[in-house]
Amino acid sequence: MNAKIYQPILSHTVSLPDKSLPISKKHEGFTLVELMIALVLGLLISAAALQVFYTSSVNSRRQEASSQIQDNAIFGFSQMQKNLRRTNYGAKSTDAYDEFFMNHLTPQGGVVLTAPEAPEDISDNWLNGNLSGLVLDGKAIPANLLSSNGSATSSSSVSVENSDQLTIQYQSGIDGLFDCEGAAIPEGFYVIERYFVRLDETVTPNTLGLACASAIYNYDEDIAGSSTGLDIASYVDSEDDTKDNNLSGDGTIIIPNVDYFRVLIGISDSIGFATYPDKANIAYMPIPAPSSLDSDQRIVSLQIGILSRSDNPTATQQSNSELSFDILDIADATLNTDTIAGPTYLRSVYESTILLRNARGGL
Repeated sequence: MNAKIYQPILSHTVSLPDKSLPISKKHEGFTLVELMIALVLGLLISAAALQVFYTSSVNSRRQEASSQIQDNAIFGFSQMQKNLRRTNYGAKSTDAYDEFFMNHLTPQGGVVLTAPEAPEDISDNWLNGNLSGLVLDGKAIPANLLSSNGSATSSSSVSVENSDQLTIQYQSGIDGLFDCEGAAIPEGFYVIERYFVRLDETVTPNTLGLACASAIYNYDEDIAGSSTGLDIASYVDSEDDTKDNNLSGDGTIIIPNVDYFRVLIGISDSIGFATYPDKANIAYMPIPAPSSLDSDQRIVSLQIGILSRSDNPTATQQSNSELSFDILDIADATLNTDTIAGPTYLRSVYESTILLRNARGGL
């Protein structure tokens, strides 16, 4: 009997979508209004970020500029004061006063206001003045190397046409001292230092700086009183080497970026200065012409001031034409025309009063 094989019939059921359910929509883009709102919000956020960055950058540059002034001015200023305190050490006495009574008549005196007029006028009064018996390159030391109020050899970036020039003199009492240009001073030798403002051509762009030029010499009164005088163009050091001096030259920049240099001289007519310092009666005046000083007036102190600026320009809301400065007795000094047209820098005034201890004793 033939058996029949029955195979089940498999059926596939296809599910049709339920037309009652909603069909999902395709992704849609931003509208123009949405884009404009996003753009405005982005610009506002960017502007705020840029403002924070700009403010931070300005503050950083001002701090950097302030540090530059301090590094340049304060270090050089303090070193200059150190040398100025040596003023008048080793001065000679006169018939009227001892070596501590410093004025325009003191031989080898500290604040240099006078020098002999000409070597051909050798006479009993050749050994006179602060540079008694000295010549330079065989000629009288020119007046433009002496201390001067508004010297033609000292430049300025302010409304005052010229800066001052301060020339001092002292003797090295110990070994190991150095002059303002960094030269070693043999013990017992004298030093003349001339402080003035000149253009510094070693930097670009060229800027003004406070410079110092010096001369070292070994004082010999016999040579100083001879028909030739003592020439300070060069000197022989302790190792018998001949070295040239640079008193009339460009000197060395000791404080860069100085716009103006001012000096006041402290004058006293007190006879008992050392005994009664409270009765000193000190009056400060610009560097005087020697003819304006009396023989009984003595120099006992100095006031110095500089207007210093930063190395790099800074961003500021105040233009150069709006700036004014008080520098010792100079009030409301403004920048000159050329400086006003230049970049804006951070500027600061530094002042100091220096008591000259080597001129405070004696009568």
